[in-house]
Amino acid sequence: MKKLVKLPVLVCFFLLMGYTKSAKANSVCTGITLKSTSGAFIHARTMEWGAFDMQPELLVYPRNYQFEGELPIEDSGMKWKGKYGFVGINALGDPRVADGLNEKGLAVSVLYLPGYASYQPFDPDKKDSSISPSEFALLLLSSCESVEDVRGLLPTVRVVPKPEEELGGITAPFHFMVSDQGGNSIIVEYTDEQLHIYNNAVGVLTNSPEYPWHLTNLKNYVTLGTNEADPMQVGDLTLRPFGSGSGMLGLPGDYTPPSRFVRATAMRNSVIPLASGERAIAEAFRILNNFDIPIGTMGADHDPAVLGDTQYTTAADTKSLRYYYRTMNNHRIRVVDLKTIDFTGKTVMKRPLDMEKTQDYEEVIIKSDE
Repeated sequence: MKKLVKLPVLVCFFLLMGYTKSAKANSVCTGITLKSTSGAFIHARTMEWGAFDMQPELLVYPRNYQFEGELPIEDSGMKWKGKYGFVGINALGDPRVADGLNEKGLAVSVLYLPGYASYQPFDPDKKDSSISPSEFALLLLSSCESVEDVRGLLPTVRVVPKPEEELGGITAPFHFMVSDQGGNSIIVEYTDEQLHIYNNAVGVLTNSPEYPWHLTNLKNYVTLGTNEADPMQVGDLTLRPFGSGSGMLGLPGDYTPPSRFVRATAMRNSVIPLASGERAIAEAFRILNNFDIPIGTMGADHDPAVLGDTQYTTAADTKSLRYYYRTMNNHRIRVVDLKTIDFTGKTVMKRPLDMEKTQDYEEVIIKSDE
């Protein structure tokens, strides 16, 4: 049985995520969840990368697929047979995924946590239960039906650092947002060499620092709200807001992880009741539009072929088992219905997110009255 990842692909993957000191690029993903009154639960995220085209592909893993993890030694790690089929998105041909939805409605997103991610120490005697951070999403999507399953599985698995000598001895600094069909959502982080599982209290995840810090930081914005500010009397002068939106005065607008966390929390938790899963999907994309990063905004070097830093956005309806995405090349929202996929195959199927890297326009023809 072959290992999951070959070195040339692995190098591309780590370069993509910005693990080398020379990489002048940014990974500033934003994740949110939304509910509808019909019971749908949406798990959505942006994927940012501005240095070059990730060439993302949609992967379909079948049920009963045999996985084999990699370790920081020349030996295989945990081996497992996946229970469930799933769809996910990779980069540069890598077999691992940064985002996905399985046939039971479990959704997983991988986001960057530089400077804070610190994994469990590698113990050779426990190699049969050890995986690398980059294999985390594959494990959950193939093995778990619910957040409860994830909570039960993770204490039995060791997520260990896997330094790459070719990349300066750097391990992938990740944390994870996980949601299920029942509307449960958690944040999983490995910090201080320990596993931490947090309830996704506000339905948002960005990047560093660790999740509890972001929740504490929200206390700096307790005055934000949807109600307009009242006029204020200052001496003989009456001050009135210039216009609508004054309740959100002070909402941070920059692209740092703390600011995006606050902004996403304010937007996500101000949404009016949504009647259906499709309505919630539309609103998830509308919210995440606010986190699209135009080319050059982050000051990174860019490949001229890259049209923008936000290379794709996904939204998973965990109830209807529909996986939606749009890309920097084509803003038309496309959808994969997992109920139509045959997960009984033996091999991993894949296709590019964009068959053609062009925007799909609908021409509107206006005819004069006859």
